[in-house]
Amino acid sequence: MNSDIYREKLIHKGAEANLYYGQWFNKKVIFKRRVPKRYRLEELDKRIRTERTLNEARALIRAKNYGVNIPQVYEIDVQNSTIVMKYIEGEKLKKILRTLDNNKKEEYFKKIGRDIAILHKNGHIHGDITTSNLIITQNEDIFIIDFGLHENSDKIEDKSVDLHLFKRVLISSHGKDYEVCFNAFIQGYISECEKENKNECNLIIKNINAIETRGRYVKSEDRL
Repeated sequence: MNSDIYREKLIHKGAEANLYYGQWFNKKVIFKRRVPKRYRLEELDKRIRTERTLNEARALIRAKNYGVNIPQVYEIDVQNSTIVMKYIEGEKLKKILRTLDNNKKEEYFKKIGRDIAILHKNGHIHGDITTSNLIITQNEDIFIIDFGLHENSDKIEDKSVDLHLFKRVLISSHGKDYEVCFNAFIQGYISECEKENKNECNLIIKNINAIETRGRYVKSEDRL
């Protein structure tokens, strides 16, 4: 890469990918680069990293077209399994949640619920909804990041699992705030979801409890 165009600094190492903050044609960006796995055959490893890079990039582009706040994709570097996307200046919701009053928590989580419902209605399962993957900007816009575990699906089960995993994250990481936040999240989700299909929306919500009885667990927030 041309050093005059690309300047980057490692800011996070993940199990599947590393994140770099840098400059791209004078824009502040994040480079998300999937790292090779030595335990896989080289050809297989290359194919897996390429497929996952393309899947995530396409999901980001499509989600943004639905009006959900998603980092803009500037470039997809297939050769290096890298996505170049806009750097979102703000704070992770995980970091600031305790500083918010209940009214603000309800406002944010209702908005998050509506955005996730929009993704679900269009066949997108985020796969890793956590408060670390939600960025609050200075203007109080909410951005959803990290589509590394994204899947395309219209199945009720997959949508319910997405919501269930977020519930488990809130319980484990934000126990004191769990009830206020998750109730607001579900209210926002239902308000958007039932516009499309009220019966299916009810089934998605009802199925969360059924999933809990089968012992689903939280996915790691460190995976990228």
